[in-house]
Formats: sequence, C-alpha cells, structure tokens
Amino acid sequence: MSKVFELNTPDVMAEDFDADLVLLNLRSGEYFNITGAARAFLDKVLAGVSPTSLSALLAKSIPEAGAGAAQYFDNLQKHNLVRPVADSTAIPATPADAAAILAIGASFPFECFDDLSDLLAADPIHDVAPEAGWPILPDAG
Repeated sequence: MSKVFELNTPDVMAEDFDADLVLLNLRSGEYFNITGAARAFLDKVLAGVSPTSLSALLAKSIPEAGAGAAQYFDNLQKHNLVRPVADSTAIPATPADAAAILAIGASFPFECFDDLSDLLAADPIHDVAPEAGWPILPDAG
C-alpha cells in the first residue's frame, strides 16, 4: 500500500502564485517552480492520492506521461520536498484524476534552481565580522 505524502515542513515552504507553485527547501537553499501537469499531479498526491496508482493510470493513456510522472515524484522525494505520513494509506487514483492531469498536459518538468542557495544558507546574525558589521561575511581563508 502506498502512503499519503505531505510537504516536508518546516524545511520546505510553499507559495502559490496562481498556476505556479514555488517550493523552497530551506536546508538546501534550492527552490522549485512547479507548473502545469506537474502541479496538478502534486496537488492530487498532497490530497492523499497514491502517486504510484496515479502514475500507473497516466501510463495507461500515455506511457511517457506515466514514466514522466513517476520520475517527477522520485525527484520530489530525492530533493526532500515531500515525505510520507506515518500510519497512513493513500487512496487509489481514479480515471478522473488522470484525465484532469492529462487535460493540462502530459509532461512533468522538474525545475530546480540553486542560484540563491548561498544567500539562503548564510547566517547573517552569526557569520559576520564583528568589527565590520552586517552584512559583510568574514573571509573564508
């Protein structure tokens, strides 16, 4: 049986921008733009639908979509964006769930950005030169 998944809070924050969902992993400093079918898939999974059964139903209609959804979900887990809920059992996906996703698209892009990771990982309270003040970081050498 598949588990129910949730966002890996408090390490992961989410901000909804209409059709886009931006996830920020505060531990890694990476952020992710979740759009289109990928957003619809994630919404279903966070609502308690089994990602495995959802990927299988997508594959029945479009094999590449099923494989893409499975890889997308693996990436969500690999980047610690979602975690299983203890003592939970996900509900099986329905054909209507798969049809709703495929109506949006059949690709599941996984966009990871790390250009702000150094800034997000900085500790401006503790990692400063005392005589210079904030926000000047001390020399690494």
